[in-house]
Formats: sequence, C-alpha cells, structure tokens
Amino acid sequence: MARPKSKKSAPAPRSRASKPASRRAKPAAPRQANASSTSTPEAAKAQPNQRIGVLIDADNVSHQHLPTLRRFIGETEISAARAYGDFNGRLSGWRAAAQEWPALELVDQRSYTPGKNAADMRLTIDAVKLMAGTTPPTTLIFVTNDSDFTPVVEDAKRLGVRIIVMGERTHKALRSTAHHYLNLSELRERLDDEQAAKSDPRRALGLIAQALRALTPKTNKEVGGLLDQLEKMLPELQFGAAPQRAARESRPEREPRPTAPRREPRPAREPRRPSENSGHDYRDTPNLTPAQQAQGKAESDQRRAQLHSRRDIIEALADVALGLAPPGEWLKVEVIKKFLLQEHPGLEANAPRYAKFYRMLEDTGRFDVQLQGSTVMARLKE
Repeated sequence: MARPKSKKSAPAPRSRASKPASRRAKPAAPRQANASSTSTPEAAKAQPNQRIGVLIDADNVSHQHLPTLRRFIGETEISAARAYGDFNGRLSGWRAAAQEWPALELVDQRSYTPGKNAADMRLTIDAVKLMAGTTPPTTLIFVTNDSDFTPVVEDAKRLGVRIIVMGERTHKALRSTAHHYLNLSELRERLDDEQAAKSDPRRALGLIAQALRALTPKTNKEVGGLLDQLEKMLPELQFGAAPQRAARESRPEREPRPTAPRREPRPAREPRRPSENSGHDYRDTPNLTPAQQAQGKAESDQRRAQLHSRRDIIEALADVALGLAPPGEWLKVEVIKKFLLQEHPGLEANAPRYAKFYRMLEDTGRFDVQLQGSTVMARLKE
C-alpha cells in the first residue's frame, strides 16, 4: 500500500529587517576636518636650483588661495603651472583669478560621464608626462584635498621628485605620503605676519640693537645698560600716533527755544506695498491686504525669474560661498556679500534689484537661509 506523501512546510517569510548585510545602506563617509601643516614654509621652500611644477585640483580648492600660492613660490623657476576643472560652470571665478597670474594655465576638463571625475584623471596623466619629460621638475606641488592622487605621489617620490601637498581638508593618506604638507589658511597667516614684521619699525630697531651689542665690548657696561633699556622699550613704542587735539573752548549756552504749538496727530498711513523698483519683498512688509499680497507675490516671482536668467550671478554666489566654507557650513550673509562685491565687481549691472541680500540667496535655490539671533546666516546646499 502506497505511503501518503508528506506535505513540505512552506518557508517562513523573511522580514525586511533580515536583509543581508551587503545590501544595507553604507554609512556616509565623515567629512574631513581641517588638517594642520606638518612642515614649515621655510622647510618646504629650502631647495637650491629647483624647478617647480604646480598642479591644482580646482574642483575642491578655491581660487582665493592663488595669491598665497604665488607668494610661496616667489621667484623660483616654474616648469608648469596648471589648474584642472570645468571652468564654464561654478568654477568661473578661476578665469578672473588666472588673469593675475599669467604663468597659470587653466585646463578646462568637463566630466562627460556622471560620477567620473575627468579632471582628476587629466591631472594625473599630466603629472606623469611632466616627470617623463626632458627637463622634469625637481619639485611637484599638488594643491588638492583629494586622496585619489596618493598613487601618483608615491610614484613621483620613487623617481626622486620632491613632493609638496597644499590644501585645507587634505586626506591623511595624501598628507603622510608627501614630503611636506602645508595648510593654505595657515600659510596665508604666516606670510601675512612675516610681511607685517618687515614693515614694523620695532623689528628694525631690534636688529640695530643686536648689531650694537655685538660690536660693543662686554666690558662697556654703560653701552650695555642703554641697549637693555632700548630692548625693554621696544614692545611699547608707538609710531605715527596722532597728536592730541586741544580742548575746544566752551561755548555759551543757547537760550531755550520757544515751545511750538502742539500738532494734531496724523492719520495712520496705509501699509506701503512692495514695488518692483524698490526690490522689497512682500514677505518683509506686514499688514498687507490680500490684493497687495497677490501683487507683491507676482513681483517677487518676476524678480526670481530675472535672477535665474542671470546664471553668472548664481554661479558667482556659489563660488564665493564655496571658497569661504564647505557646503553645509553656515556663513554670515554679510560676509558672502562682501566677498561677492570684491571678487566680482560690476556683476550687479542689469541685475534684478533686491532690498535684502538674503532674499537673493533664497531665490537662487542653492542656499539655505535662517536667522540666528539678530544675524542672518546662509549655507550652500550639499
């Protein structure tokens, strides 16, 4: 007699929480913090008869650091100086900055495939070509925050090329591979302090005091005592102080004016609605009637459309903010406006008029704006 077949129990449905670990979302990589310099400018520069090659990753380093880079290089011979990126987009500010440094070549490299950084590949290829040339540079300066250039730096070191890396949030792997790493912000402060010291009369007087002490015999205690007094006075010396003005003679008191007749209070004015010419936003004007709000909204929409037709303004705003802080970091709106006017003079020609600058940042769609206390802050969206 045939034995009945046993029914197989159906497998229990797997819950969503039991997905394989390989399919789970990976945690986002932490943002690199500012990295302090591991060398001094003197140690990085001290090489006789060197030829320098400068390769700049413009995608993640602001053009505002170019003056600092030029001051560091000084009169040293340059084999090549190139910056890589898409300079027709948000990096348009590099074009104006490059005009101040004729030796710098902008290598305009667009990324044809999403997610692939063609500029990094072009920079790496050019670095290899420079090292394989007939007169290769003895020193290569990589201006970047990206760790992707670590392999080419290791190859260059094996060929005897001296490597200097400059950046602000440069990855630890690249910093540790290079011979010298300089934080660009720290370097700018160091060079500014040195320049200020050169123009300080106290420094010149201190050098004179040192020379006199070296020339004066140690047995001459009178001269030694005078030099001691001079050196103690140096920190408190003041140069070019304006003389105090003599106190003005007291004027005779005026006779009190006759009391004016009391005026009747004026009737309350109707709230002033925003107009297209003034640049006021209807959201900044309280107590508007529904009709005035509708009119103000229409003018605000028209002003926003005019702004979006000026892509140069939007890209300049994003470029300035990116040069001051990474995306997602809050900045004072006043600081963004100040640097925009300094780096892009004449940009406001035929631009839509805004009574409040932060409203322009909001209308670009590229910024978050919020009020912190009495200060308006903004950040570039990530």
